[in-house]
Amino acid sequence: MDSPDLPTLLARAEAFVEEELLPLEEEWLQKGWSALWPLLEEKRARARELGLWTPQISREWGGLGLSVWEFGQLSAVLGRSPFGHYCLNCQAPDAGNMEILIEFGTAEQQERFLKPLLAGEIRSCFAMTEPGHAGSNPLHMSTRAVR
Repeated sequence: MDSPDLPTLLARAEAFVEEELLPLEEEWLQKGWSALWPLLEEKRARARELGLWTPQISREWGGLGLSVWEFGQLSAVLGRSPFGHYCLNCQAPDAGNMEILIEFGTAEQQERFLKPLLAGEIRSCFAMTEPGHAGSNPLHMSTRAVR
């Protein structure tokens, strides 16, 4: 990561969580998620303004280009709020699916799915199930795709 330096980025993220996200939790507990969607969209726009958007994605694709270690430090800050990762567009499963589309997606898939994911315009998902493998950890899959 070149600029801003990690301590500056973490301080900016900490202030964002403290001042803008934590105050939303009381309303969330009283009214639920659906009441917060308009506010969360405002917070996502604010995260963009603050230069916090898609920190896990390379600069080439419009992110901050954080290393895994740097992103781990940021995640510790964001994890203080249930809205932290979502408001910076680095929440599961979208973050991992963005990385997969960057690495393995065709140009058509990147245009159709990756660009709207990076912009925060859509959400993504994946489904997996196999006989004999309970749970949702893809590391436990036994099916393999071979060319």
